[in-house]
Amino acid sequence: MKTIITLFSLIILTTASQAQDFNGWEFLFWKTNKDSVEKVIAENKNKLSDANALDAQFKFQGMNTWLFYDAQNKLIKVLQRNTFSVIHHKEAKDFFVSFKDLLIKKYGKPNQYKKDKKDSLVTMTWKLKFTTIALEYDYKYKIIDEFGAGSYWIDVVFEPAKPD
Repeated sequence: MKTIITLFSLIILTTASQAQDFNGWEFLFWKTNKDSVEKVIAENKNKLSDANALDAQFKFQGMNTWLFYDAQNKLIKVLQRNTFSVIHHKEAKDFFVSFKDLLIKKYGKPNQYKKDKKDSLVTMTWKLKFTTIALEYDYKYKIIDEFGAGSYWIDVVFEPAKPD
């Protein structure tokens, strides 16, 4: 029994360290040129869906996803966002908790956690070997359009880790 538990623990630790050692976001490497990124995205179409937001490039893991490039057209940042109407506060909170749990399972405990009740903002940061991840849950009512619609949102920003 001890051997099985030890083996299971080793598999979990190996999987977690492999996830932390990936030099990029999901299936895209940092500093990959835009043409190569688009090719990889086409190859992974089964993992994606069309975006809901007007300007999002695609939807991944239930979130609208944008890719950012530097002046040389190299991938330098990924932003994911899910927006919820203020009448869906419970759904927003549930989504945040689920996504936070997914990140913790994949990358371990965050390096930083901050809850700002005044601004209704929860921020968590993971500093991995190659990637920094910032998860933000903004549950403060805000007007987002001319019709007075309000929303809450969950943002996740993935960027290459900066040397300390």
